[in-house]
Amino acid sequence: MKFYIVGFFVAFLIGLTGVGGGTVTVPLLILMGIEPTIAIGISLGFSALIKIPSSMIYFFKGHIDKKTLIYLSLGGIPGVVLGSLILRKIYQQDHLKSVMLLLIGVIIVISSLINLWHTIKDYRPTTNKYTLLLPVCAFLIGFEVGTFSSGAGALGTLLLLSLTTLSPSDVVGTDIAFGLILSLIGGGIHLFQGLSDSSIIFKMVMGGIFGAIGGAYACMIFPKKPARIFLLIWLIFIGVMLFFRSLR
Repeated sequence: MKFYIVGFFVAFLIGLTGVGGGTVTVPLLILMGIEPTIAIGISLGFSALIKIPSSMIYFFKGHIDKKTLIYLSLGGIPGVVLGSLILRKIYQQDHLKSVMLLLIGVIIVISSLINLWHTIKDYRPTTNKYTLLLPVCAFLIGFEVGTFSSGAGALGTLLLLSLTTLSPSDVVGTDIAFGLILSLIGGGIHLFQGLSDSSIIFKMVMGGIFGAIGGAYACMIFPKKPARIFLLIWLIFIGVMLFFRSLR
């Protein structure tokens, strides 16, 4: 039952605030006692499946910028493949697992702090002259997703908000499509390597379907910005907890 609840909770937050996926799923699963490497594989599989309906909706509404998605994929796909393969090496060495836990906590805190700044300041660029940097930055995001799962949505949104003049709807749609591509590839590699759990993914997806619907409706009722700020502050707290847990 607890995995149905986690799936519902994460999908609800994604629908309500646009932040979630690996950033929320991985620390929750780790705090529930699941091995970090397995938690990452589960998170990628869950994120891929839960983003398929959303991606289709944004695609048919014309809110996925294909040129930007191609730029992101050129860097993101090699990055997630490399990161996913490296995770296998980490899994085979016990002394590196605490380092990985520490890095997950640090990444969550840093990405949440930057997201919080963007949310409060409503910063937007006025030119697309930095678009050619997208593949390089996307490679780093893909690598991070393959090794830690945390941040495809949060970091991808930050990247598009910082380097493009896409509308908010196009930012969300393009980022969800990019996250779907990374999660499908990374999740597939993790599952093939035995670093995942399909039964837990199934339970989370079943709960996530209802969570996504609930989050979409809640978004129409609750102010999005305060909810997003609250979630980011909570994620900073979770990231700090993981950081200190890695030092034990």
